[in-house]
Amino acid sequence: MARDTDPTPRNRLPEARPVLNIEVEHASGIEHFDPNTQIMALIVRPEFVAAWKPLDGPVSVISGAPAIIVRTHDLELPLTVDEYAGLVGNELEPHEFKALLARYGSFFEIHDDFYDPRTGEAWQAKGLRPQFRASVAALRSGLDSAGEPGILPGPKA
Repeated sequence: MARDTDPTPRNRLPEARPVLNIEVEHASGIEHFDPNTQIMALIVRPEFVAAWKPLDGPVSVISGAPAIIVRTHDLELPLTVDEYAGLVGNELEPHEFKALLARYGSFFEIHDDFYDPRTGEAWQAKGLRPQFRASVAALRSGLDSAGEPGILPGPKA
């Protein structure tokens, strides 16, 4: 099996967070997930995630576009909502993977079980990003993901 070409951790938070406590900050608030619930949010409620708006100020370390902030165990990742969906689904594009590897070194979500460290090819893509992108397109058109006029559900109380 290939190994990361430069696994040296970089740009880590000064204090680590609990491993299973993932925080996503967007313009409307902060969501708390564990690894499984963030995957389930993209599977069951992609329209909820698609409705997140970027924060004022932060820009994605991948694209330079306005970003949300994803806080994992020891990282704070400014990403677009689409890039977040790619990260959660292990389906980043090779250039996205390479940008994260260059900035942070190897970390769990992009390590060599999920991506080829030389090419950036995803090996275990979950296929969530196409459904997420369909939800984004539906939001922009004012329809739900089935193509019907709809109201998006809010976060669970």
